[in-house]
Amino acid sequence: MRNMVNDVVAVIGGSSGIGKESAKLFADQGAQVVLIARGTDRLRETAAEIQNQGRRADVMKADVASLDEMRTAAERIKATYGKLDVLIYSAAGFYLSPVETMDLTVAKQLMEINYWGALHTTQAFLPVIRKGERKSMVYISSLSAQCTPPFFTAYAATKHALRGFLLSLRQELRPEGIHVGMVSPGPVQTPLIEKDLHQDMYRLPFGIPVLKPESAAKAVLRSVKTRKGDLVVPARIAAAARLAAAFPSLVETYYRLSIPGWRKHIESLVGRRPI
Repeated sequence: MRNMVNDVVAVIGGSSGIGKESAKLFADQGAQVVLIARGTDRLRETAAEIQNQGRRADVMKADVASLDEMRTAAERIKATYGKLDVLIYSAAGFYLSPVETMDLTVAKQLMEINYWGALHTTQAFLPVIRKGERKSMVYISSLSAQCTPPFFTAYAATKHALRGFLLSLRQELRPEGIHVGMVSPGPVQTPLIEKDLHQDMYRLPFGIPVLKPESAAKAVLRSVKTRKGDLVVPARIAAAARLAAAFPSLVETYYRLSIPGWRKHIESLVGRRPI
């Protein structure tokens, strides 16, 4: 596989977590990295880290909820670099709640970022991706799109929507030689989930590790370089993820057996026993 010295890589949501670590990895490969998010303070910090290592990074402000802003960002990349080789979609929101008390405003915001944001980004950037040489688009999904635990109703719905979108998009763009990759990590220690992880609605069963964002970022780079369609992180649970997607009831059984008192714990959180 050729090096990435001549590649232009846009990272949507590159200010922290998986997006930030992905940007640093691609920059280390020699790529010109463009960091995009709705706020620029943390983006500039990430860009400064990259530039201090002698690598190339630029910053652009755009909100994935706005198709117009994403199109403007894509046009700026086209005007500045003439092409885009790799697009990484790492923007995300996270929210856990019993469905009966769910804040619907927050749930809708999650869909706006995790699904509609990916759609806006895809529409906006496809024309400039077509001008690139590598022609790779990789999106951060989630293990919860295959192994869905309780209280993930708002979040998992967005990732199921994203997964369906990408499975169809992959077939649509394959004849053009455009790679559509999907990286599905388990829980990752990032600011996005740190307040929920290991708390009442986010208890991890035996065998599910908490990942560092660098591990997921390495999978993103691997997806681009090998043009893999689907990567689960860590790889050792990929077979279990496929099995859980085919037989969803196995997830419920696994949680019940792996976490002592799990069913009573759920009942206590929703405030009533199931009928």
